[in-house]
Amino acid sequence: MDADLECYLDAEVGRLQDNAGCCFWKSALKKKISCAARETDALVSDLMVDQPLFWLLSSFFVGILLGKRLFRKN
Repeated sequence: MDADLECYLDAEVGRLQDNAGCCFWKSALKKKISCAARETDALVSDLMVDQPLFWLLSSFFVGILLGKRLFRKN
């Protein structure tokens, strides 16, 4: 049977059973990081579109805090 399928198999492709256990945790972690990045991106884009007043006020207060810290006398 292997002789019949040999013409379809590529010699450069490794066996999946040899490395099946080592890639599971890496791929699961990669999926979780990717999902978290996508959700964060979606949250920020939603806030940018839906809540411009929130961003304006938060940047205003951050600017006041930085201004006080940078320009106060020692």
